[in-house]
Amino acid sequence: MDLNVAFLQRLGWNQSVDRLRFHVAQDSANSSDHPLAEMLKDVEPHILIRRLDRDEDRFVSVQASVAGEIIILSNDAEFARSFFAGLFLECPPSFHTIEEFELSEAWETDSGIRARFAGMLAGAFGWDPSHNIPENIQQSLDEARGSLEIANYRACVVMARRSLEAVLKFGYERLLKQKPVNKKGHALMLNDLIQAFRSRKPLIPDHLLHVADSIRVLGNVPGAHAADIANYHFSRSDAEFALYATIHFLDQYFSKIDQEVTEYYTLTIDLDEQEEVPD
Repeated sequence: MDLNVAFLQRLGWNQSVDRLRFHVAQDSANSSDHPLAEMLKDVEPHILIRRLDRDEDRFVSVQASVAGEIIILSNDAEFARSFFAGLFLECPPSFHTIEEFELSEAWETDSGIRARFAGMLAGAFGWDPSHNIPENIQQSLDEARGSLEIANYRACVVMARRSLEAVLKFGYERLLKQKPVNKKGHALMLNDLIQAFRSRKPLIPDHLLHVADSIRVLGNVPGAHAADIANYHFSRSDAEFALYATIHFLDQYFSKIDQEVTEYYTLTIDLDEQEEVPD
């Protein structure tokens, strides 16, 4: 049986949330005292694939045993069907078709299976560092995603760069305990932020700062300077690189570097709505 891993990549795989894992046979002698031993003793070796689609509020888990049985659990029937088709059908070299499978589907009522599904879903949410991302950064990232979806590649690159700059300013205050401004009180540019972290190793690893610098260079073309490069056409590859590199940077920052971000406070003042102060 073949697995179409390219299909998983096209969905936008998140290494902090999604899983592709091989579960081996459990040694009951060594795990008899474990709280999950009773459940695990009946679990045969299998490949587990799970995918959380936060935008559409749906989750799917695929359990493929060595005997060839495939069990798919999801809170969305259509998501389960499309995930099965994308993962197992028409994939080289076997190119299996739907006619080769004996299918049955129903809404699950078994409390044990429902509990296991809820546990996997909770695990996916629990490992996801995106709940730590401040709202202004998340909004810029969402705009970058939206721009990519409508093929506005220039806007995608600009918003990805803005997301990166925002998280570095956020980290500047949290990790360096300083305001991200220069001696004249002006906000630091993206390059200044990157260089500041380079000089204060090992707060952010070098390889991540290289990722940040690549986004900066790409984003400079449409976003940071008034003069565009003549006749430069932003491609889908440019936009995808900027977006996915930014997502990777944010994932690493909030899951490994600044893990204590559990709450933050944002005060927004709309100057147009202020009442006049009497003399």
